[in-house]
Amino acid sequence: MDSHILQLLQEGATSVSNLLLKMYKRMSLADEEMMLLIHLLSFQQEGNRFPTLAELEERMSIGNARLIQALQKLLKEEWIAIDEYRDEQTGMRHEQYNLTPLYRKLYNAWREQQGSVHGSTYSEVAVSQEMEPVGLYSRFEQAFGRPLSPIEVENIHMWTQQDGYQEDLILTALREAATVGKLHIRYIDRILLEWQKQQITSVEQARHYSLQFRRQQTTKDHRLPL
Repeated sequence: MDSHILQLLQEGATSVSNLLLKMYKRMSLADEEMMLLIHLLSFQQEGNRFPTLAELEERMSIGNARLIQALQKLLKEEWIAIDEYRDEQTGMRHEQYNLTPLYRKLYNAWREQQGSVHGSTYSEVAVSQEMEPVGLYSRFEQAFGRPLSPIEVENIHMWTQQDGYQEDLILTALREAATVGKLHIRYIDRILLEWQKQQITSVEQARHYSLQFRRQQTTKDHRLPL
């Protein structure tokens, strides 16, 4: 019994945004389509970024025709996209499902809900004046040289909405990570947390702090015995 339980635990878990689970009905996604999206997320988190129809059909209780129909609808309505990328080691080109559009739609739906809760409506002009992180996602994708994973998109979303970081400060942290060759979300998150501890709220303060930090590190390195 214990060995079977251990095997089940080793299968891991799929990380799905709670906000997505709360909002997908409001976003007019059918249960069947949501289940398909969850399986695409699961495959991605297992390292398979472009599961075949056979692999998807094996996990779902719908037939091939309905599965194809659901996939086509998600693609046509731009819930997901298919990107092409080049394997640096083999030089071969591959395709992968990109779920970034899903999180963009989720963000917009969340914003609309917030407007309704507060008894106000957002016109197109008003929405454009608020911080919309779609451009922010694109900047990260350009820096990383690849599409963002759903977890990375959710991290950026949390920085702007839950943690309240300003877009220019997030981009400064991105540039800082690029400067030291550590372009990954966790490192950028550590930079932002450190700045928050130091009560840094502006780009100028962040740049000054980073410059001072690098100078201190250089001084320490020079003091090390040969």
